[in-house]
Amino acid sequence: MKRILLIFLCMLCIDLSLKAQETILSNLGEAINNLKLLVPSEKSKFKTAADLLLNDPGVYNELWGKVYNSLRETNKLVFKNLKIDFKTFQGSDSNKTSLGFSYNWDYDINRKKNTDFERSGFTAKMSVSGNVAVKTDLNPKDFQKANLVLGKYGFLGGTMNKLDKETIKKLNLIKQRLANIDDKEALAKSPLWNEVTKAMGIKNHYHYDFSLVGGWEGSQDFSKSQITYGTQIRFSAKSYSDNNPLSQYNILDYPFALIRYLTGKDATITPYGATLPIITAGIEMVKPTKDSVRKKLLGNENQFTRFRFEAGFRTLLAEINDKKLHFNAAYRFFTELNAPAAIKTAKLNKFSYFTFSITGDDTYFVSYSYGNLPFDRSANAVYELGFKTNF
Repeated sequence: MKRILLIFLCMLCIDLSLKAQETILSNLGEAINNLKLLVPSEKSKFKTAADLLLNDPGVYNELWGKVYNSLRETNKLVFKNLKIDFKTFQGSDSNKTSLGFSYNWDYDINRKKNTDFERSGFTAKMSVSGNVAVKTDLNPKDFQKANLVLGKYGFLGGTMNKLDKETIKKLNLIKQRLANIDDKEALAKSPLWNEVTKAMGIKNHYHYDFSLVGGWEGSQDFSKSQITYGTQIRFSAKSYSDNNPLSQYNILDYPFALIRYLTGKDATITPYGATLPIITAGIEMVKPTKDSVRKKLLGNENQFTRFRFEAGFRTLLAEINDKKLHFNAAYRFFTELNAPAAIKTAKLNKFSYFTFSITGDDTYFVSYSYGNLPFDRSANAVYELGFKTNF
């Protein structure tokens, strides 16, 4: 399958761009020829070297970048907002590793209404996401999902006070003081920025989303699947002042505020109000369409009610040599309401999954995950290393 994936990406490049064709084929040809020169008579060593090439997620990441650039030149916007992370992953209870990738694609259609203090609108969003492994039985997150979301979203706050003459005069003086700071690092850390925010009176920013949700969930090989439909609410908040109580309540960011201070990124230990977590909660009806385990336990595949909770968090970890490192975390929880005794005994009524990662600027990432998602029959820890491409 690895070879099929590699060939598929190469063929896309050939079909879409002659330049990409020449570059990719020459690079692959050169790599293979070099390997042959190094080991002309030792087939086992050549096979080992070739396997290393085929199992390197960086190779696939580079090829996909060329594929997407070719698609973008043809104005095929179907790939807009597509994110792909090529990676290798390993479970904590196994020495086996597998090449794979995760994917996420979404498309929004919005009708907006704007006023001085509110922005709202109707949203229709399609999304597809999942995790794919070359060796299906080694997929640590065998959970594919396709959703359609219809609902109402809105933003409150995020505005600033009308500036009077005295405030404008004060801001001009602050700008002059900032202009006199020649050192780039000192300018970025200057406390004068807080004075600018305070003088402008920027209000806290809130986002809400009430939606109807319908979709499909399944395993990579489609041996397990179910239809879902229900409703959800999503909420987030942001503060743009370090001294704002909302910023101080961001307890998740305090460890990273300390790291930023120790690495010289920030002049003080200050949590960011703009990195407060995004919260999602929903009630859904779930209709299994393929679930042999549930059918064996209950004798049927009747629909059931499920509560779902999700939280996402992202913040700046450090900045080293002008390269930013971000910390990302996500938690997902599912529980079946009024689950039958047989489902509870089999521990299939609740699923929780936590993952965190450290990422560079659209390049590499390392991550750790623990827990299980629907269709997983046991919790496990997974380590991942790879490269990501965002479009």
